[in-house]
Amino acid sequence: MKNLLLLNTSIIVKKNIFLKDPIRLEYGKDRIASYKKGFEALNKVGIFDNFDSIHLLDNTVNKESSLPKKITNLLPKNTKYFCNKNNELGRKNKGAGMLQGLQNHSENITNFDKVFYFEPRLVINDSNFTCTFLSSTKNYFSMESSKRVKTGYFGSKSIDLIEFLESISAVALVEENLHIELLMYDFYKEKETEFVNNNISIWKNYLTGIYEAY
Repeated sequence: MKNLLLLNTSIIVKKNIFLKDPIRLEYGKDRIASYKKGFEALNKVGIFDNFDSIHLLDNTVNKESSLPKKITNLLPKNTKYFCNKNNELGRKNKGAGMLQGLQNHSENITNFDKVFYFEPRLVINDSNFTCTFLSSTKNYFSMESSKRVKTGYFGSKSIDLIEFLESISAVALVEENLHIELLMYDFYKEKETEFVNNNISIWKNYLTGIYEAY
């Protein structure tokens, strides 16, 4: 059984000078600081030790060397980086950016039995959710509401994740204003999935500067 920790990031985002982003975003140094706090928390709970491989996907730079050293120094030396500066969809619909990155990485995902997906702008509190998923035969999601899953973190069997990635277009999320939290719930409720009501992390509401449970 091979387990993959998939870290999805958009670390280097500069504010548009002439155009206003259609969704609220955090930019520049503040964004990098948020990621640094998230990676420090991953180290603190010892999550890296639970996985055979760690992949970091970033859609804001073209190569690993363009990522801040203060970030990459917090990751294990065997981490594999997959960088592709292609965040156009993500600036319009965060779910579309996430979906596009995973679809581009799907061939690598097939090499593993299980995937734990995590967005490191979140500050994880403990690794219990992750360990429970890895020891289970089910997919694991935390609920945002009655029909919406949290997509900042989840555990999935690779075969199910690949099937989901093949079921929807990232462009359609933008053009039809679809919500990936709803799409993933509708898909995974038909699979062998455990839906729980957990908050395993906090996230920075960058409009208020306050960290909230997630």
